[in-house]
Amino acid sequence: MNFNKIRKIFPAVAMVLTAFMGTSCMDDLSKGNIDPNVEANPSVLGLYSKCYAGLIMEGNDGNADFTIDDAGKSTLLRNLYNFNVLSTDEGICWWSDGGIVDIGYNACMPGTATLRFLYYRLMSNITYCNHFLTLEAAQSDKEKMAEVRLIRAYNYFLMLDFFGDPTFVESISADIPQQAHCYNEKYDASQTYSRAELLQLGREFLFNWVKGQIEMAEPDLIIARAKADTDPDYGRMDKASAWLLLSRLYLNAGTYLNNDGQNNPYWDKALEYAEMVINSDYSLFDDSKISAQATSNGYRPYDLLFMGDNGSNGASCEAILPLLQDGKVTKGYGGSLFFIAAMWNDKMQTVTNLTAGTTGNTWSGMRCRPELIAKFTSNPESFVGKSTADIRALNIDDRALFWGKGDGADERTLDLGDNSSFYQGIVTTKWNNNYSTGATPHDTYDVDTDFFLFRVAEAYLNAAEAEMHINGEGSSKAKGYIDALRKRAHATVSTSYTLNDVLDERAREFYFEGLRRTDLIRFNQFGGTQATYNWSYKGGNINGVTFDKTRNVYPIPTSEILANRSLVQIDGYSETEN
Repeated sequence: MNFNKIRKIFPAVAMVLTAFMGTSCMDDLSKGNIDPNVEANPSVLGLYSKCYAGLIMEGNDGNADFTIDDAGKSTLLRNLYNFNVLSTDEGICWWSDGGIVDIGYNACMPGTATLRFLYYRLMSNITYCNHFLTLEAAQSDKEKMAEVRLIRAYNYFLMLDFFGDPTFVESISADIPQQAHCYNEKYDASQTYSRAELLQLGREFLFNWVKGQIEMAEPDLIIARAKADTDPDYGRMDKASAWLLLSRLYLNAGTYLNNDGQNNPYWDKALEYAEMVINSDYSLFDDSKISAQATSNGYRPYDLLFMGDNGSNGASCEAILPLLQDGKVTKGYGGSLFFIAAMWNDKMQTVTNLTAGTTGNTWSGMRCRPELIAKFTSNPESFVGKSTADIRALNIDDRALFWGKGDGADERTLDLGDNSSFYQGIVTTKWNNNYSTGATPHDTYDVDTDFFLFRVAEAYLNAAEAEMHINGEGSSKAKGYIDALRKRAHATVSTSYTLNDVLDERAREFYFEGLRRTDLIRFNQFGGTQATYNWSYKGGNINGVTFDKTRNVYPIPTSEILANRSLVQIDGYSETEN
């Protein structure tokens, strides 16, 4: 492997991406997947790269890391969208494959095919991390060890958030895997527990384990420093990644420890770590940082976060953890391309009246629920018939990157009808592959748009929310954090804000980025009779209905239950229900 040559093409961690696609020429990875059951002594650098690749890529040579009918469905990003966006008031899809509609109707069952893809992706990622962390040859590189430990912690954080009591494995072993609850020191195998009790034991164990792993990794991570894609450390987890993940974990501690997002003993910790990010070298990308060229080309700061040159146009000052993409060397259907192809058709245009910057813009599946549009305007119908440029001209909020136009006989509607067409619902042009400079992307199909998995903006809203819980909704500090985001978006600031305003602001800032389900659960507005907020097709009813609080977590897939009879299904679900 000629590492120096690769660094000239891409920064160091871009190897994560180039190493696992058909266009790669990396000799160390020419054998296909680095499966610890097959490759006992893999390249340290190759396996390190593989651990990063699992955050966005499908696998080696265009194949998934596990058996699946469509490799593009295997990626973590695509599944984050499916399970954290489609289940909420943000997005909906009319595709019938893999149980996507069922997820959107809050009717995901153990036999839902796409659920298996999420579970297997997370377990696959964890397995590669486990293997790296046990390699004798890797032990001397404290930075890489810390990064992989943090990547593993992030994957287990998602396991905690999605499943609560999943399989837990932290080493390569032939032993039959046990669930997280078995490792809680409070668990007594001789006692009988209800499923709800086992779930809570699993959640408590994973919360503390993830916290401990992040804290163990943090001292050895590279310093928190904003980077552009010319920097060899661009794309590597640094200390700010650990701080933001800790802030997110503590922000949701009420959910994980008390099954009540508002009963949280750790608001102070959520605030502490969020402010560590805010006070670091990273910063919001705002008017003071956008180039004159991008401005003259018609762009605002928020636009540049989601464009093909977002690693070089200045926006990466906000990207705590960018997942790297390059159209020439990162081929796949489940990374950033998905966030363009699945949201667009070939009639849509950006805020500057350009196409998507890729011919991969025709999947035409994902639309916005009316309730998301209502977060931006008191008259959501006013977006119908308008282009993204028309909506920008209303001077409401730069983050309103929506498309309300139809095409000939296919008239677009605000409402979702019977959810059988791409024209039922407003759509978003948030992601595209154009360059803010007007330069040409590297490929006509595959995209250059890096995905900013962790953004500084999250720290601002985490801090605002935690500060309100500590010092009240009238906190001037909390107001300052919210104002900073609204000013960046050229939206009107308010004289005061409530916690509900924070929840709405999170929708405006992060829609379709994979955070919404967790937010709604934390505010007790997802499952359960206490939830007073309805949205179209919540619970499968066009007008929205309440569903049971046990649906705040997903079931263990049927395939896992059948393969390992020691597993206990998550509370509220039948063992192998389809």
